[in-house]
Amino acid sequence: MHRSPTIHPKITVCIVTYNRDQDLLRSLNHLRESEFNDFEVLVVDNGLSSFLPSLLRQIGLQQPLRLVQANENKGCANLNLLFPIAEGEVIACFDDDSYPAKECLGRVWELFKNRPSLGMIGFKMHVPETGEPWHDPWWNPNDMSPRPTVYCPGCGLAFRNDPRLPDELCIPDIISQAHELSMAAEITRLGLEIEFHPECIAYHPDTTLGYVGKKAEAGNLNQLKFLCRYGEIVTIFLVMLTQAIRLISGNPNNAKYAMLYILSVRRKPLKSRHIRRFHSLISWNTHPRLHFMIRKHPLSTFT
Repeated sequence: MHRSPTIHPKITVCIVTYNRDQDLLRSLNHLRESEFNDFEVLVVDNGLSSFLPSLLRQIGLQQPLRLVQANENKGCANLNLLFPIAEGEVIACFDDDSYPAKECLGRVWELFKNRPSLGMIGFKMHVPETGEPWHDPWWNPNDMSPRPTVYCPGCGLAFRNDPRLPDELCIPDIISQAHELSMAAEITRLGLEIEFHPECIAYHPDTTLGYVGKKAEAGNLNQLKFLCRYGEIVTIFLVMLTQAIRLISGNPNNAKYAMLYILSVRRKPLKSRHIRRFHSLISWNTHPRLHFMIRKHPLSTFT
């Protein structure tokens, strides 16, 4: 990942938006209230809004703000357009309808400044209207203390802007949901730590609610894409055997899709000790009859 040799802001805030100008403006107004001020803002517009450039000029944000208008709507994958130009030592990612609490960015900076081994953190997500926290064991656990994880919500996370990270940090064909998995994989590959930090609070509507129908199908397919790209031989075997069992049983499956996907993309398999950190994800995408084959590892208790 390219980074300017002269780093000015401590944090770069990256936001992706699509035809939600007013949501974005509300989030930026909340960002103005941050107690930590040493940051820049990069926004990628997937909707090519003709009004957004002038709206952003009127927002009155004291920090540098740059708008990148994408030629193609690739959803969250267009964060890849922002990461190479981010000048902050830390990159914080939000959706156009999410934003950090006033003290969040300051806590983020202190964590990364004091922990050279820390590569990525997930924020504790709360519902804007009620202030209530999400309740999701993967992406937003009820723990009140930090804990190791690889599941950081894409609408509220931060990672170290390490020059060894690839520019294409998000899988390019994942429009939404699960794009943060590849980010965690690449940071894990570097041997850096990933943690959930409940003291770092951000706000976003609870996307864990209503995870059914087309939304669930898309999310599950994105998980499959991730495993096909980053899984080592055992994971690929479990994924393909699971799809074959579903096919033979006459159940909905992605057997053909998974095979073609594996053959058509550039795979980036993790080492076994790294992919095992995604134990819960592998288990979720493995047929129950095959769970005995999943190799156990102490880290799995945290994921």
